[in-house]
Amino acid sequence: MADASPNIPGRLTLRLLQPHPLGLERLRGIGPKTAARMRERGILDQLHLLLHMPRKYRPTYRFWPGHELVERRASFVEVIGQITHVLPPARHSRAPLEVRLQVDDAEFKLIWFNLAFPGFVKKFQPGDWMRVEGKLDHDRAPAQMVHPAFDILKSREARPPQTEVVPIYSSMEEVRDSLIHPAITESFSLLHADLEESVPLNLLRQHELPTLAEALKTIHVLTPYDDLDRFREDLSTARNRLIYQEFFDLQLALTRRYVAQRRAANASRLTERELGRELLKKIPFDLTGDQKSAIATIADDLATRIPMRRLLQGDVGSGKTVVALLAAAIAIANGHQVAILAPTEILARQHSRNAHALFTALNIPHALLVGAQGTAERRDTLQALANGDIGLIVGTHALVQDDVAFKNLALVIIDEQHKFGVDQRDALLAKGQDPHLLAMTATPIPRSLAHAVFGDLDLTLIREKPPGRKPVRTELRDRTRAPKIYDYVKKRILETGEQAYFVYPLVEASDAVSNRRSVTEEAERLANGPLKGLRLGILHGRMDGTAKDAVMQRFSNGDIDVLCATTVVEVGVDVPNATIMVIENPEVFGLSQLHQLRGRVGRGSVDSMCILITGFTLTEDAELRLQAFTTTDDGFKLAETDLAIRGPGLFLGVKQAGLPEFRFGDVLRDAHWLQTARHDARRILLGDASR
Repeated sequence: MADASPNIPGRLTLRLLQPHPLGLERLRGIGPKTAARMRERGILDQLHLLLHMPRKYRPTYRFWPGHELVERRASFVEVIGQITHVLPPARHSRAPLEVRLQVDDAEFKLIWFNLAFPGFVKKFQPGDWMRVEGKLDHDRAPAQMVHPAFDILKSREARPPQTEVVPIYSSMEEVRDSLIHPAITESFSLLHADLEESVPLNLLRQHELPTLAEALKTIHVLTPYDDLDRFREDLSTARNRLIYQEFFDLQLALTRRYVAQRRAANASRLTERELGRELLKKIPFDLTGDQKSAIATIADDLATRIPMRRLLQGDVGSGKTVVALLAAAIAIANGHQVAILAPTEILARQHSRNAHALFTALNIPHALLVGAQGTAERRDTLQALANGDIGLIVGTHALVQDDVAFKNLALVIIDEQHKFGVDQRDALLAKGQDPHLLAMTATPIPRSLAHAVFGDLDLTLIREKPPGRKPVRTELRDRTRAPKIYDYVKKRILETGEQAYFVYPLVEASDAVSNRRSVTEEAERLANGPLKGLRLGILHGRMDGTAKDAVMQRFSNGDIDVLCATTVVEVGVDVPNATIMVIENPEVFGLSQLHQLRGRVGRGSVDSMCILITGFTLTEDAELRLQAFTTTDDGFKLAETDLAIRGPGLFLGVKQAGLPEFRFGDVLRDAHWLQTARHDARRILLGDASR
């Protein structure tokens, strides 16, 4: 996943217009020990304290008529009533002390356990008046309070009914709960006038959002509320204000980086498109509407002095590679060089083969640069690249090394963009004079998440599939059905000559997690058992590049019937004759990864299928994901489902990898506010929010 830039904000932070002493010890009731405990929990100063959010709110009904408390099933109450009965337990009994209290026209029962000693019982006399505060339980009749706080009154006191909202904060060890709200109240009174507003006031008015100080005032209930419906409305608006603030700060920083990368830049204007037109004639199929639209947009970007920064996002098999090669042809037609960076050697070699098939007929010089090449071959390639004799270079991380130099690099294409860090991307861009950048990903990422992670890139989507692609039938089976599945696969291969993938989560049995299967152990078991007589191959990430490429080439040539592999095959390998994929332990993979794997079959015109063999026990989340996977082959729908079930961090593959860690915002739930913040930030800095 792309590294999050250290200067890109995520969690909301508060800033002051004027310096203030911010030490927690300056607040009433907080000494050095309490302050140290709070700092251990991330509350470093008074500004952090203002961002310590209540975990819930407790509405408390004070002095309401008794029958209304019963009708509303009010939970926390404060009442004044008259004692009607005192019922102490029998001697040596474990029964509680019970006091009946008449509150206007309703009777409540007060209960105390283990306190029925004479001195305590004598506090309560029939006819006396009491003020009582506590939690009212309506599951019994009459409603009762257990161990309420109380005062005995000399006479009846008439007090006006009111409703109070009380914020409840998470408890901290060795910090009294009763300290938190008063400390927040004091901090707010000291600092609120100098809280810096980073959002222009006209935007707040446009979106009907309060100021930062007003939002915090509502969230911490620093103004009394007696209307619960009004409080709920204000609280929702206040939370939206903090969500918008986080997203706005992020998008403003991303847009500033977007502008900085273009300010004073002088990219090559790649206006000659004839070679692209010639290449289009060589392609043996018609482009989809989305592909045509994408290449038109990219061609327009390439024709300006402002370096293109575009993310091309397309589902599995949507034809991104063709678009990338057409963009490369435009750059080369203008006398410049192009680099395609791929995350794996297998994918780099496939891109190289695709380029060779199309570029050779147009006399476009191209080459491959990967780590497994011999010294002489690498030396010759680097020399030709530096001399400008190579128009297109395809490679892996080897392209980023210091000894790789270009004569006139004008376009960098990065496949599976999220597999690379920002530093690697920038290192390759630094090898040219403000080159254009086209990043690609076959991992469908919901737009809101893409804008949060890749906010400094313009986004182009390819959703259409090329005509003729048949949907892959997907079946979900448990392990009891495995023998029949093996028999079916073997029979189909022997009868039709088609090929199959078997995918496993582990490389070796020594890596084993309970009930997860490994490729090396299972390949041997299949070869000597259910699939005996078929030609099996093994492919996994621990093999060196040459060995992996040799196996993949044999599979492509039809010399291997069944390829047993790990998820190394998920990216970019095209074998049209492979029509069956069996995925073992699919419950351990994310939906997007399963979708990528399934995309390796169905590359030709023959009916294809994907069979999932699960373990015997599935979590609820895993069952939801797998059921969704069997019902659609739309990668964007699956991505939305995966994001909703697993959250952004796990969706992206590594917890919070490359994703700002938000305190308030959620890129799925609050997608509207993310889009709004992006629009506003780009309008402020670019004058145009459409890019």
